[in-house]
Amino acid sequence: MSFFSWLANGLGTLIGVVANAVVTTVVDTVRSAYNAFVGSGGAVKDVAAQESRNKQDRLREVNDEIMFLRNRNMSQGGLADGERRRWNSLREERDELLGVLQQAKEVKAAEKILESEAVLEKVEVDLETTHVLQYNAFADTLGKQCRCCGRPMKLQWQRDLNVAGPNDFFWACTGWYVPKGQGRACTHKEPLQRSDYALMTDTSAPEFSVTADEFGIILEDPGTSAIITTRVNDLRSDLTSKNKGVELATCPVHGENMVLRKKSNPTGLLDSYFLVCPRWKPNNQGCPFMEKLKSGSQLAALLKAETGRGIL
Repeated sequence: MSFFSWLANGLGTLIGVVANAVVTTVVDTVRSAYNAFVGSGGAVKDVAAQESRNKQDRLREVNDEIMFLRNRNMSQGGLADGERRRWNSLREERDELLGVLQQAKEVKAAEKILESEAVLEKVEVDLETTHVLQYNAFADTLGKQCRCCGRPMKLQWQRDLNVAGPNDFFWACTGWYVPKGQGRACTHKEPLQRSDYALMTDTSAPEFSVTADEFGIILEDPGTSAIITTRVNDLRSDLTSKNKGVELATCPVHGENMVLRKKSNPTGLLDSYFLVCPRWKPNNQGCPFMEKLKSGSQLAALLKAETGRGIL
């Protein structure tokens, strides 16, 4: 079941909340759906988290075997009938696992919203608050599927902008990252609807106490940039040592948590970091899914989600 009549993410944000909606009414709607899920025997909290970890472990095993058969198919020019049947069976199992894990994401998002009720407020995104929308571009968006192919869609904006305006955002299908022949599996894009600019989110983050322009100026300070770089580098080292990915961002193809990487020769803070599928390899030798962390808001969301404290 779905807990939401709106788009949501693991940061505890709802996207597309109608203008006249009251926070308590929206939260009560989520609470009712959550309680109904619990009443039907659905796993929540620690039990759900453990089940999710078990499914993720199995998903990695399935992906390992799929990749083995894929490489075998490419190197030998085909698979035996038994191998082909096994490949198809594994892909079906992966789809089932992804469905279960998607439900687990919704459970966790609902719990985050219920826990954050006291600090949830409505935000109408305008020229001064576009960084709030960028902040929420970090986590997987739940409930936004491409109408052309059914794949998840990601919130994007023009990459060459230091401070994006409301009209610079759009939804892009993640099929863009999936090679198909000489092209891409899907290139569908959608402009944001008016309702997409209405968020209900935790506004206690210090980053939200300043305007988008002010936040951009803060990031340009060399001292601030150096501190952020140190913190993200420390996080990357910690995740690498634990062989962990980023919790709230997953590869839409393989379903595994994305890995935080750093460019060898970045031109600055906002050109330094990116997320990739654990099966990513250079030159399209593995999964090509990659997401650049091209805004201070995304870095703030990353640090907040993984360490409990954002940039400011």
